[in-house]
Amino acid sequence: MERHSIEAELRTETGKGAARTIRRDGLIPGVVYGRGNDPRSIKVDPLDIEKLLHSNAIFDLTFVGEDGGEDEATVIIKDYQKDVIKQNLLHVDFQFISMDEKITVSVPMRLEGDALGVRNGGVLQHLLREIEIDALPAEIPEEITIDISELEVGESLAVADLELSEGLDLVTESDEVIVTVVTPTELVEEDEETEAEDEFLEPEVIGEDDEEEEEVEEEPAE
Repeated sequence: MERHSIEAELRTETGKGAARTIRRDGLIPGVVYGRGNDPRSIKVDPLDIEKLLHSNAIFDLTFVGEDGGEDEATVIIKDYQKDVIKQNLLHVDFQFISMDEKITVSVPMRLEGDALGVRNGGVLQHLLREIEIDALPAEIPEEITIDISELEVGESLAVADLELSEGLDLVTESDEVIVTVVTPTELVEEDEETEAEDEFLEPEVIGEDDEEEEEVEEEPAE
C-alpha cells in the first residue's frame, strides 16, 4: 500500500464558528484518534487527501504545533464528511495505526471476465461492491478481483468463494452474495415488487430545517 507524507496543524479552537473560519482559510478541520491515544484536533489542506479518500492510503502525518514543534504518527483515513450539494470536503477523521498491527478496512471488489450466463441471455447483478478485511497496513490490497467468466444463469458467487492472499482475514459474512446472473424475467419481477412496495411509502415532508447549512460534528465518527 502506497504511503504519503502530509502536514497537519494542531488546533485548539472548536465549534461551528471555528470550523467555518478554518474552511474560509482553505483548510478543513479534522481529528486523529485510536490505539488508546488522546484525540488530537487538527486542520489540514483538503488537496493533500481529496484524491485518496477511497484508497485506504497510509499517511505519515506530521503534527505542527503553534510553537513550531513537530511530531509524527502513522495514520489512515477512517471517515470523512462532504457538503451534500457542493461535495466539498468538510471534515476528516484519521485513525492512529501501527504497521505491525492488523486493522479493519473496506476494499473494493472488481469483477473480471465475461459471464457465460450473460452471453446466454442472462442479466448480471453486482450486489456487493466492497468487503471488509483485517490486514496489516502494508498488505492492504487496492482491490480484490473475482473471476466471473464461468458464471451461468442462476448461479452466484459469494464471499466464501474468494481466494484471499495469505495474511488477509475476512470480516464480511462468508454467505454474502457478491454477484449473480439472473434471467430477465426474474429481474422484471423484482422491479415490480420494488415498485409495489414504493407505492405504500409515505412522502417525505421537507421542513425548514433542511434549508439550513449542514454543520459537521467535531467528535470522531463511531
